[in-house]
Amino acid sequence: MPIEHAERIAQSQVAWAILFIILFFLVVSYLIKTSNRREAKLMEFYDQSKADSKMREERLLAHLDATNTQFGRISDTLVDVQKELVRMNDRMDNFERGE
Repeated sequence: MPIEHAERIAQSQVAWAILFIILFFLVVSYLIKTSNRREAKLMEFYDQSKADSKMREERLLAHLDATNTQFGRISDTLVDVQKELVRMNDRMDNFERGE
């Protein structure tokens, strides 16, 4: 009698439906866990990338400040050179006039 009872249960659609539902929930829970792990990895990657980007930005801004300082010095030097050229040109004009 237990074999016949087991056969009836195995042939029953209710038993297969219950097994299918259990399997469905197991698969869904596995997918949720996998998705959560993947999301955590992506967030970690995003945070690391954001920190790296901030560090690069700070270095670039420091370099830009140094470059701007150098350009300021070069500009001042060019102004001095231009003044000296004007002064030399005036001296040459005076020399040519015989003064």
